[in-house]
Amino acid sequence: MNYAKIEGGVISQYPYTMDVLKSENQNTSFPKDSLARSGIRAAYSIVEVIPVSSPDSETHNFSEVAPVQVNGAWTQTWEQTPKSTEELNSIVVSNRMGEYGTPDKQIEFITENGLEAWQSKVAEIKARHPKV
Repeated sequence: MNYAKIEGGVISQYPYTMDVLKSENQNTSFPKDSLARSGIRAAYSIVEVIPVSSPDSETHNFSEVAPVQVNGAWTQTWEQTPKSTEELNSIVVSNRMGEYGTPDKQIEFITENGLEAWQSKVAEIKARHPKV
């Protein structure tokens, strides 16, 4: 579970860990499961942060940002940024390579169907996966 410290109704530290709790309260002894205990969390203004899986996209990167409060619960959030041209083209090349097959498969295709058939197949694959 993820935790955050709240001050004045906003997050002052995220993520918040047991090590941070101990370093901020050096004269206090805490049980190992302190952050799992709602009473201790309440006493030190610590909240649970509901985890949300990072989205998956071929066109965007996602990075975690400060949690937001949704219907009274603090929730993990993600910020999206467009992938660079280099990143997008890397995906395109990877997709193409998957369709081309191994060099052995490519040679076998050329041997059985001829070079012009292979060139036609490559053109089809490139049309399906154009570079940016």
